[in-house]
Amino acid sequence: MNKYIFFAAVTLIFYACQKEEVNSQQFVTNHFIGKWPLKKAIFKTTKNGIVTANDTLIYGLDSPSIVRRVDTVRFTDDGKCIKRGQALSYSIDANGDNLTYSSDSIGTWNIKFLRLKSIILTQEKTEKKGSDTFIYFKEEQLIK
Repeated sequence: MNKYIFFAAVTLIFYACQKEEVNSQQFVTNHFIGKWPLKKAIFKTTKNGIVTANDTLIYGLDSPSIVRRVDTVRFTDDGKCIKRGQALSYSIDANGDNLTYSSDSIGTWNIKFLRLKSIILTQEKTEKKGSDTFIYFKEEQLIK
């Protein structure tokens, strides 16, 4: 009798732990829906591999010197986004790796980090000016 109970328990655990395919794009899109306050923004510029500018802005009460007004980004389920008072459309690529805003000035952001209550978005742009190579890096940390 104990053999049958053991076999039934193993079978139940095996079927309960089966891997299911998840649509990455749909999963990420569903996770983004809601209000996401901006906690921190990081800006970094390098010229030929040397950091020329490095700035971190901390929003809200966590700010060490100046309390900056919290900027909240709101994502809706119909593909709309309100960012800095501007209504935009957004889309997430099929792999769930990139977030693209409809405005060219904001462009495409890489989804670097995605957790239950936090998201980190990064953007990197490389420019060649004469013999110099400039890399502009931006990071936004959003929390719920």
